[in-house]
Amino acid sequence: MQAGVLAQERLDPYAEDLIESLRAFGYDLPTALADLVDNSIAAEAKNVRVAYCSDPGQAWVAIVDDGRGMSESELHAAMRFARNPNHRRAKGDLGRFGLGLKTASLSQARSLTVLSRDTAGQLAARTWDIDHIARQKEWLVLTEPDAETLRIADQVGFTGRGTVIIWRNTDKLGEGRSLSRRISESGRELSLLFHRFLAKGRLNLSIGRHAIEPMDPYLRRHPATQDRGVEELEYEGHRIRVNPVILPHPSRLTRQEAASASGPGGMIARQGFYVYRGERLVVAGSWLGLGGMHNSAPTRLARISLEIPPGVDLAWAVDVRKSSLRPPASLEQRLVELAEDARARSEKVFTHRGAPARNRGKLAQVEPVWQQVRRLGQAEYCINRDHPLVADALAGADGKALEGVLRLVETTLPRELIAQEIASHPEEGRPQPETTDPEEVLATLRALLSGLPRDPAQRTILAEALVKAEPFCRHPGLVREIIESDSPEET
Repeated sequence: MQAGVLAQERLDPYAEDLIESLRAFGYDLPTALADLVDNSIAAEAKNVRVAYCSDPGQAWVAIVDDGRGMSESELHAAMRFARNPNHRRAKGDLGRFGLGLKTASLSQARSLTVLSRDTAGQLAARTWDIDHIARQKEWLVLTEPDAETLRIADQVGFTGRGTVIIWRNTDKLGEGRSLSRRISESGRELSLLFHRFLAKGRLNLSIGRHAIEPMDPYLRRHPATQDRGVEELEYEGHRIRVNPVILPHPSRLTRQEAASASGPGGMIARQGFYVYRGERLVVAGSWLGLGGMHNSAPTRLARISLEIPPGVDLAWAVDVRKSSLRPPASLEQRLVELAEDARARSEKVFTHRGAPARNRGKLAQVEPVWQQVRRLGQAEYCINRDHPLVADALAGADGKALEGVLRLVETTLPRELIAQEIASHPEEGRPQPETTDPEEVLATLRALLSGLPRDPAQRTILAEALVKAEPFCRHPGLVREIIESDSPEET
């Protein structure tokens, strides 16, 4: 053996094992579809369609675009797994690692076929089939489309320039209603991730027969939205734009606005930084691990738009799925300051809108939900039958059945568990009325209103009763607003 040269041997991974492992990158359906839409945008596509068939035994999903398409050599390169993320990319290219098309697709199905046609009109085809690789035990890609592939391409109307990506053997998506539901639900997330492209008319996106409309996570058109303005930070010659926005209090939102602001996951899960990379939203609500900050109810209105250019992926630790990142250390301090300010302003909105009534002279009129009574020298707790909501329900046709339910709740109250919790956490175990979350109270109120009489006169009487009842007495202004907005329209 030559001096200075260590002994070595070739140790290639087993193709059938590695490709199965590549399916576990953590994609869900929306992020997988978003990765493919990224490719369509990079190919200058204006129209992207997601078509599918959910028939048992014949299920498939197809993503069709009208981009510039790929030649044989370009498709050959695109279907190769991985490339050097340090290589310079073309402007507008949302990819980085050369894995997205393959790992995103195979995370949902066992067969990935790409058909592409460039301006020359020649059809190029490639298929990665996990079962074929397992049989052959080699990285063998199929280079000719089978009859089923061509039938699907014809069914989705793929006749001109562009690309169609077809998933078959959809083991992770299922078939039938399961597949239809998952595909339909992913549209909401895509409307958020690509909302800038959609709003600017740079992209038309549809799922099935439904066009996807952009979702504005900042409610900028609402008069109560606080736009704190744009601040530009500099990192290695790149401009990083930061724009904190504070949403209106939930009580000031219509149902449609609340749904738009909540997005998938709800408002609490969607607070924090909204990170854009080349106009594409890659992180839809996260505090990015900065300053020990975490999601909380009072800070849910804080949203901070953060725009980074595609060329800084490695410095920002953008992952393969383009769904998480970490800011460079040199920018952390300023981002923490901006985040803390936004969180404080969100808390202030709740403090102002949800402040409890302070008129001590009327506290005696408050109707509590629970009452303490003493029987045979023992303290017991029962539900107050004079509480307006309880009294109204007991007066109804099902009053006797409800009385039985109330007694069941009272007799099964877990007193020992409550006592143990208070003993083990003496500070946390003693709830303070002043810390009641206004939005939770309002959510309870909205649910109760759906079952109350629709007669305006009765509802007016009820509104006055609720203002004096726990827990609604702590937010009288908000209670009246909700009842008024929920009142039935006169016919």
